[in-house]
Amino acid sequence: MSDLIKVASSSAEQLPRVCDLDPYLLGATNSVFGRDGHYGNGDGYVARTANEVDRRLARELTGHRLVVVVGPSKAGKTRSLYEAVRAVYPTARVAWPCIGTLDVFVADQRIHGFEGVLVVWLDDLHEYLTGTAALTPGLLSKLMSRPGRTIVVATLRSEMRSQLRGGGELHADIRRLLGQASTIEMASTAEDPVETAAANYAYPEQVRAGYGLGEELAGAPELLTCYDDARAADPVLHTVISTAVDWARIGRVDPIPEPVLLALVRQRLRNTRPELDVDDGAVTAAITHARTPSPGAGRTAALLTANLDDQGVRGYRPFDYLVAADDGQHHSARPVPDGFWTDATRDATAAILFEVGNGAYFRNNHKLATDLWQKAADQGHTPAMTNLGTVLHYRGDLEEAETWWHCAAAAGNTTAMAKLGTVLQYRGDLEEAETWYRHAAADGHTNAMTALGILLQLRGDLEEAETWLRRAAKDGETNAITVLGILLRQRGDLEEAETWLRRAAEDGETNAMTNLGTVLHERGDLDEAETCWRRAAEDGNTDAMTNLGILLHERGDLDEAETWYRRAAEDGETTAMTNLGILLQERGDLDEAETCWRHAATDGNTTSITNLGILLHERGDLEEAETWYRRAAEDGNTDAMTNLGILLHERGDLEEAETWYRRAAEDGNTDAMTSLGILLHERGDLDNGSSAP
Repeated sequence: MSDLIKVASSSAEQLPRVCDLDPYLLGATNSVFGRDGHYGNGDGYVARTANEVDRRLARELTGHRLVVVVGPSKAGKTRSLYEAVRAVYPTARVAWPCIGTLDVFVADQRIHGFEGVLVVWLDDLHEYLTGTAALTPGLLSKLMSRPGRTIVVATLRSEMRSQLRGGGELHADIRRLLGQASTIEMASTAEDPVETAAANYAYPEQVRAGYGLGEELAGAPELLTCYDDARAADPVLHTVISTAVDWARIGRVDPIPEPVLLALVRQRLRNTRPELDVDDGAVTAAITHARTPSPGAGRTAALLTANLDDQGVRGYRPFDYLVAADDGQHHSARPVPDGFWTDATRDATAAILFEVGNGAYFRNNHKLATDLWQKAADQGHTPAMTNLGTVLHYRGDLEEAETWWHCAAAAGNTTAMAKLGTVLQYRGDLEEAETWYRHAAADGHTNAMTALGILLQLRGDLEEAETWLRRAAKDGETNAITVLGILLRQRGDLEEAETWLRRAAEDGETNAMTNLGTVLHERGDLDEAETCWRRAAEDGNTDAMTNLGILLHERGDLDEAETWYRRAAEDGETTAMTNLGILLQERGDLDEAETCWRHAATDGNTTSITNLGILLHERGDLEEAETWYRRAAEDGNTDAMTNLGILLHERGDLEEAETWYRRAAEDGNTDAMTSLGILLHERGDLDNGSSAP
């Protein structure tokens, strides 16, 4: 499994136990106090009490969600996470997947078939969320569905989370996954006086004002100062470091080979400092300086070195504290030079072009991202084709977007199949949409399973729809869980519906909260129903706003009911407009009530159409009242049929009045039955009048 897991083993049982590892093997930075093989002696742990980090970690690790510790570089994220996992699961096995292997890792029998407790370690989570084999909610759910207990933990730098939260539709899965995770926010120990005092006690004379313990132990402030000072004092050294930093910032997760670093540095110096005479020897000397730990910097250097055996040269990764600094953690963010994206990908593979395209997209350079994906797509890279299609679709190039999705789908890319199915369904090509959904669903794409289930549900194939929705729901697809819960609610399986809806609601799905509130309301749990509707309403769900307004209206909280009705009505929710009109009518604001009903009536709400007709009828605008009555009556509204009958009855059109009375009466409208009886009695049909429906 050495190709899948950073700490190699031939079986899951041979994976190391948590208690057999140390935090430095799992990503913590070495220092003069602690390093690989020297854990637990002079590197005492300082409890993280601010924001109750340690306590919250201990609690969240016993749950069933991805646990992510988020904070600035060198805040102590990895160390704190390791200490918490060690305290809760000391004998659990640990697997740290290699980047780009998650799909194979999850399916591997040595992982999926292992029945023991397994901790999946994802240090620097951002590297697992983009590119091929990215971590998605569905993939995470499959990982969690192992027969044994699975704990998935991760660290994430704050500035990387900020980038990951953008991306529009293209990275919706990332936002959903981060939104569903249990997130523990961690700050530097310098931000809290209690933690600062504890750090000074544990490490006397090691922590200076303004810096956290993790920063000081790693020697990070000295390295950053050296880097910043080199801008003027040693431009060759500064260019070496900044070039390696930018290599990482554009999304290249591979180390930069020394010959490539040397060439890029020479190119950058020619562009930025043409007055300098710099030869390869000077650049090589600066690289040596950058990879060598300096006094006071612990065991860390500006460039971290690896041997690239396949190339026979050294490769370098920048110290992540310097990357974070150039992204704005300690001073103003430094932009990546425009030409560097091209220089650093000149001979890149399609896979690298795709990764760097993602980096450009996250940095809001969408044109560059599109260009890079175009190059990768031209080389046959199907994820690049899929992303390219998505951005083209977003900007309105629908035909070209569909062409790329067709190419990627034909080559087996399931995400492209699902997107193609969505476009085809939207334009009414349901048969072809279903074909692509089925291909992707059969290959395990959970969004396609959900879309197929919804399509089948809409055409009435409820049994097969439920089958696909259950498969996607089992894999953790929140939309499928919600739709399945709604389907079960509609057919009366309220207990199971509640189970699924609660699960989706816990993941923040507002539609699930809204429908859960409806289930609870129907069984009389009004307080909990109100709680659900409030959560969903505050998150912007207009159905929840309307339902909450109705509940408040019914119990007499008219001011707050009006507030929620108005919010939903402003977003175009016609039921809210209708009910707002009723509330306004009850307090005598007939003009505004009419305005509400006219808006909702124009959008086809039959209750508003009927109410508007009644209002007009009562004030004598009989011609317009009749127009609205007829529109609602033809849509099947029995109150409108009845009132239309009354209007016709009043003006003497008894035959047509009887027709509408009978239609409404046959549908169970008791007012219509009464009015029909009166009409029949008036004309002397006493037997028919007494036996009217």
